[in-house]
Amino acid sequence: MLIMNVSQAKRSFLELIRRTEDQERVVIEKKGKPVAAILPYGEYINLNRVRSYLAMQEISQAMKDFGLTAEEVYRESRQELERSR
Repeated sequence: MLIMNVSQAKRSFLELIRRTEDQERVVIEKKGKPVAAILPYGEYINLNRVRSYLAMQEISQAMKDFGLTAEEVYRESRQELERSR
């Protein structure tokens, strides 16, 4: 992993892109603190999938906690859509 400050990153942006194409991650710091990261696109896609999966797990658990089934949620949402037309 490469770490550089904002000024360095500005000057060498194209080089940073090339490095991420080679699967390297880059952390950008401002005043010595991490503020951004540049990572390969495939890794970004995978992280978004994981986040979506975790969000769905939370929704599923909330539905169980309230005693709702997916069928009930579907039925209610369809009825609401019909009423709003």
